[in-house]
Amino acid sequence: MKSTSKHRTLKKVFLNVTACLTALVVTGSIIANECEVQLNSFLGTSSTKIVTNLPDGVTEEGYVRYYDSKYSTLAELKAAGNAKVREVEGEGIVLMKNENSVLPLTAGAKVSLVGVTAMDPVYGGTGSGAVDADGAPNYLDVLTGAGFDVVDKPLLNWYVSEEKKRNGHEIGEVKWKQVKKNHDDTLGQGEDVVYVIGRVGGEGNDVGAGIEDTFDESGDYLHLNEAELSVLEGLKGMKDDGNIRSITVIVNSANPVSMAFADEEDYGVDAVLWVGSVGQTGLYALGDVLSGAVNPSGSLPDTWWKDNQLDPVQNNFGVYTYAGQENYTYPANANSYNHYVVYQEGVYLGYKYTETRYEDVVLGTPNAGNFQYNNVVAYPFGYGLSYTNFAFSDMQVQKVGEGLKTEYQLTVTVTNTGDKAGKKAVQVYAQKPYTDYDVQNHIEKPAVEFVGFSKTKLLQPGESETVTVSVPEYFLTSYDAYNTGVYILEEGAHYLTIADDAHAAANNILTVKGKTTADGMTADGDASMVYTATYSFDATTYAKAYGTGNDVSSLFAAADVNRYEGSGDNTVTYYSRSNWEGTVTPGAVKLAMTQQLFDDTVLTDSDLPSADGYEWPVFGKQADLQLINMRGVDADDPQWDTFMDQLTFDQLAKICANGLRMTIAINEIGKPETVDHNGPSGVTQKYSVGSNGYAVQTNDPDKNMKGTCYPCNGIIAATMNSQLVEEVGELIGEDAMWAGYAGLYGTGLNIHRSPYSGRVFEYYSEDGFLSGKMAAQEVAAARSKGLVVYIKHFALNDFETYRQSVATFATEQAIREIYLKGFQYAVEEGGANAAMTSFNRIGTRWAGAHSGLCNEVLRKEWGFVGVTLTDAVMANRNWMDVSIGLEAGNDTWLSSGDWLVSKIEGWAAEDGKLLNNLRTSAKNFLYAYANSAAMNGMNETSHIVHTTSWVETDMLIARIVLIVLTALFGLAMLVSYFMDVKKKAAPADRKTVSIVAAVIAVLAAIFYIIIDTAATTKMNFDAVVLVLLLVSAVCYLVAGVKKMGLLAAAGLACTLVAWFRYLVTEINFRMDDLVLIFGGTSTIGALGVPFILSFILMLLAVISGAVLMTGAMGSEKK
Repeated sequence: MKSTSKHRTLKKVFLNVTACLTALVVTGSIIANECEVQLNSFLGTSSTKIVTNLPDGVTEEGYVRYYDSKYSTLAELKAAGNAKVREVEGEGIVLMKNENSVLPLTAGAKVSLVGVTAMDPVYGGTGSGAVDADGAPNYLDVLTGAGFDVVDKPLLNWYVSEEKKRNGHEIGEVKWKQVKKNHDDTLGQGEDVVYVIGRVGGEGNDVGAGIEDTFDESGDYLHLNEAELSVLEGLKGMKDDGNIRSITVIVNSANPVSMAFADEEDYGVDAVLWVGSVGQTGLYALGDVLSGAVNPSGSLPDTWWKDNQLDPVQNNFGVYTYAGQENYTYPANANSYNHYVVYQEGVYLGYKYTETRYEDVVLGTPNAGNFQYNNVVAYPFGYGLSYTNFAFSDMQVQKVGEGLKTEYQLTVTVTNTGDKAGKKAVQVYAQKPYTDYDVQNHIEKPAVEFVGFSKTKLLQPGESETVTVSVPEYFLTSYDAYNTGVYILEEGAHYLTIADDAHAAANNILTVKGKTTADGMTADGDASMVYTATYSFDATTYAKAYGTGNDVSSLFAAADVNRYEGSGDNTVTYYSRSNWEGTVTPGAVKLAMTQQLFDDTVLTDSDLPSADGYEWPVFGKQADLQLINMRGVDADDPQWDTFMDQLTFDQLAKICANGLRMTIAINEIGKPETVDHNGPSGVTQKYSVGSNGYAVQTNDPDKNMKGTCYPCNGIIAATMNSQLVEEVGELIGEDAMWAGYAGLYGTGLNIHRSPYSGRVFEYYSEDGFLSGKMAAQEVAAARSKGLVVYIKHFALNDFETYRQSVATFATEQAIREIYLKGFQYAVEEGGANAAMTSFNRIGTRWAGAHSGLCNEVLRKEWGFVGVTLTDAVMANRNWMDVSIGLEAGNDTWLSSGDWLVSKIEGWAAEDGKLLNNLRTSAKNFLYAYANSAAMNGMNETSHIVHTTSWVETDMLIARIVLIVLTALFGLAMLVSYFMDVKKKAAPADRKTVSIVAAVIAVLAAIFYIIIDTAATTKMNFDAVVLVLLLVSAVCYLVAGVKKMGLLAAAGLACTLVAWFRYLVTEINFRMDDLVLIFGGTSTIGALGVPFILSFILMLLAVISGAVLMTGAMGSEKK
């Protein structure tokens, strides 16, 4: 009897185990199928293969290259990349302070390294900006390699052994008393001390103690904290006692830190170097700079403040909730609709604020206030010292061209007047007159604007070079939103000046205006470096777009609270130089929800574009055209219409809905499957990632190496070296080509609006012009290697908190002159053919559904030809709506699998308008990828076939084996049902199991309801699932009391059906969200917890139901 009971128990166990494993494998198969391309990328497998039909009819694999590499092996490419990282970092490092020329250090000097970041450097950002630090050097490595004698190794070893390091946004520094205790008397031998401070940012969160709160020094992430200041105080004491020679501070942070400490006597800092985040090998450049092998020539791409909280942007840096929003009913999570931010500063961002406020104080402008420049600004935009000195002379200006092509050519002689070789950035600034017309029409004019730059070669002492910088006349225009709706040139004097930095430029112009230090100037300027051009009012010439000659019109009125017709009683007092004291006031702008604001924010079916009058496009027409035939065919060529007629409705929907780091294969038109990379720092994955990459195609022995990670974009911008940036772009293109990536989600072109933005490392500058010029070079070079470069995040995605849906309000002048400027030059000069739209709203309209942004500006004004892609999809028809997005010019969605495909097919089934927009979006996409490295391996005789990967094979085998085992054990249990069972199951145990099973089923049902409000996206709710779960709960309870095994089986059947329906509907619906969760780039609390809990509850209900069924059947037989 005991043996029979044991056998029956084992059968029950095996049945339940195999049933659960079967369910898990089926679930895994669904996920694997939905994420096929991403899984292939991760595992180095492929589901398709390119084959070529040779003339003799024999089919074999073939490969054609459309983009040539400069390198024959990965070893050569990787060496070139590492060398370029070091070169870029060396030229981008900014020397901020160098009292008594303590730098460069003496060759072979004794050096002490202090600070936890010395052994835990900041190589990049977090999340998608993370840098592979495997093999990357620390500060000890680079200083030792540069020939210095690092004497305090016991302290450095203690940092490592005790795991003293940064942890996320925890600074992690130790206090001076711990430093003293653990350096073993190695500090204080007359050496130079290098103190490293580190800060890191990343996607998803801004840095700081809480961006809506008032910061203090103990909670402000970008202030030196108490521990760091104690270390500086301790080092200062040692220097005063003659035990150390100097203190050099290294700022290893992409985000600017508050710099008041650098000039405070308590801390005794002699030199400061900004190194940003350094990439894989960039830290070696610090050794070059400290030793003098490289003379620093970097120029700050941002204003550095004495205290970052003095930046007036901080008044409105955060997310704010509309007053009265609680009185409205939202279709999903209210946080997707009820937050906003106002760019109250308008065009007065960074140096455009500090230099303008400074000039108005010097000029004695009414209401300028008591602005003391030297108490606010630590280092101005464009600032950077050198180990040598340079002089500008003989500036000449020539005006050439006409109409939209008019430009000024400035030439200047740059002479190295010092005793060390070095490079010098030549910076050009402009000033436009601030007139009564401006005051009347709400146009603001900064005192100086950055409009041009160049970089000298390496000049030897006494050597000179003549440098020419071209400045389009367009850069002297201002956008007139309130009156003409076009770019205007105003009556009066316009100035162009060559200067060391933005503050020197302001002083040059003030000198021409007759001002001196006696009037409050911080230093005298150089009038010989100023050119004056006088204009009459002109609202005609630049009523045409600078890039294309198409008409310009006002497109962002609804983003300006004061122009938005639904603002109600809401108004904004934007900063104005006509009244600084009256407009720059503490506190954030407060807005209240209005009915129209709510209606414009929450989309309904009434907002969908009308389908009236639109005929269905042609589908599936035979034309014998392959995508390779369209390579090089102009986008407006009628042949594209013939080509597009071949595509089916399903193919159009799949192109639109499958853009998550991949593009799908379409065998019928010869469109290969490709992978795209999200890499703000470069290609960070293995070169073997793509089957179509040169590394795999050539079976390079180093194909498992990872690509090269570059320094932060701020350091790249600080080089002000267009040629160097072009070389970076080309190497990124090479890396992508060898790794098999067709697309790259980068470069980042949002603005450093605040030092506290989480993704400062990913973007270039506070200045739109500098950002655009850098991006144009990088994009053009990467594209020359066949890479589709998605400039992102388009647009006004300048902070991370609630970025998914925040309503961003700003003046149209600020939008055009700052926040779109970088994207504009990337398109007009860099030839960008791809853009990623942002999560946020511009005004009340999501960026991807803003026709003014995606159609009128991007395509018509700038001449963009290519594809637009959303950021990661949080799709529902109340936010990132497909129908409205397609109508507005957003082509594809960052998603995967069929969940969105089925939705699009449902929406478009009777909507000719949507179908035509789908066709347009697919054409834009196919045009971009036809003219890219995606077509490597394809020619007119090639075609694509599906292959079965080992993953698919193993999944199929596992499913078959487990289904068979489950069936066998189930059969065994049925046989045992009809056998004599001599011992009854304990009634108490049976009832307990029935109650547990019922409770779990009810909890699963309840959670299935509440998950809808917990998740960020509205669930694809299935009422049948809810009913089945409740029915199963009743069956379980009755079966436990009445000992009815068949009723328990019915309950189990209901639970299984509910569970599988849940998997089909919910997993398909959330597939892109799950990929983000398990890929580590999304917040698991918002998406993962509701899914995982509901999944587990239903799984437990299945298991407990199976246990109850087997127990009840056994008892019933007895």
